[in-house]
Amino acid sequence: MLRRKDRNLEVSGPVAMTKHNQAGQLWRGLSLQPGAKLRIPDVRRFASLRTWPAECGWMIQVPVETLVEVTFCQPDNGDQIVGLATYDGDFQSLVLPWPKARVGRLDLQIEVIGQGKGAVFLAVHRALSRQWLFDSATGRGVEIGPGAQPQILPRDGVDVSYLEQMPPDVWNQLYNGGGKYVSRPELWDNYIVGNAQDLPVEDGSLDFLFGSHVFEHLANPIGHLRNWRTKLRPGGKVICVVPDLNGTKDAIQPRSTLAEWLEEDAAGTWAPVLHHYMRHLRRAADDEELVAAMGRNESIHVHYYDNINCQVLLDHAVTALGYSDYLIEHTPNHKDFHFILFN
Repeated sequence: MLRRKDRNLEVSGPVAMTKHNQAGQLWRGLSLQPGAKLRIPDVRRFASLRTWPAECGWMIQVPVETLVEVTFCQPDNGDQIVGLATYDGDFQSLVLPWPKARVGRLDLQIEVIGQGKGAVFLAVHRALSRQWLFDSATGRGVEIGPGAQPQILPRDGVDVSYLEQMPPDVWNQLYNGGGKYVSRPELWDNYIVGNAQDLPVEDGSLDFLFGSHVFEHLANPIGHLRNWRTKLRPGGKVICVVPDLNGTKDAIQPRSTLAEWLEEDAAGTWAPVLHHYMRHLRRAADDEELVAAMGRNESIHVHYYDNINCQVLLDHAVTALGYSDYLIEHTPNHKDFHFILFN
């Protein structure tokens, strides 16, 4: 939120992004100098905070002679404080002081008080590594939607193709004119043109399918998983990195539901339709920007996932689609999480 200057985070004073190692784990978060203040307006809009959790995954470390006040206040009642907790000392969990009363809209505020030496470290999430996913992608496989930057690279024991909806030179010309992405022409012979719902490979020919920040763009995830299973050999894997709605700009969106996915599967919906655009852009059906976005088939997040509703989807994949098992790697507030679904 700080990096993208999100309007859902109000910042004053010296605040910067940082990362620290704590007990052998890398944590990412914010450095707050004395006088720094953070405020999240109407905090109950956020999916991860709608259940009034005592802990949301944040940790805090406060230097000597410094105090941190965490408060819930009512902006519609003169910023009256209805919940207060204070923190000092070593690395510890931040417990949210939810009020025990009907309060309506709540803003969450974190303020650094005192003139101690050093900065407060507000740890937002433990960092996840993708290396174990890369190591799991062995044999013959396809990486779906890598753009110009594939993550699974050819190596001994790995024969990988890259699926895009257009040839790589065309993609590079359309989307990489400013050189934002590192171009890899030496890999262009590995690209195949097609779509995710109907992979242009033989049935039962793949050991893995990999996708990073692709799955959320797909309508009808049940249909996609069903079709992907036909392409996998016994023991094959679907390996995905998926944005966690709680750690991204999707944080105020509702979790997608099994009922939605089943309805799309029954209807044979394979591309985003009007209600997907309305939800993602938060605009009316006749809004000019929405109409224009649909007209150019703008890529959007069609569904919103975290480890909770992903578990529901993967359970369905096991019980109804014929997969054998799955695993999920997740840490609160991370920008994404990982899953592997086993054929």
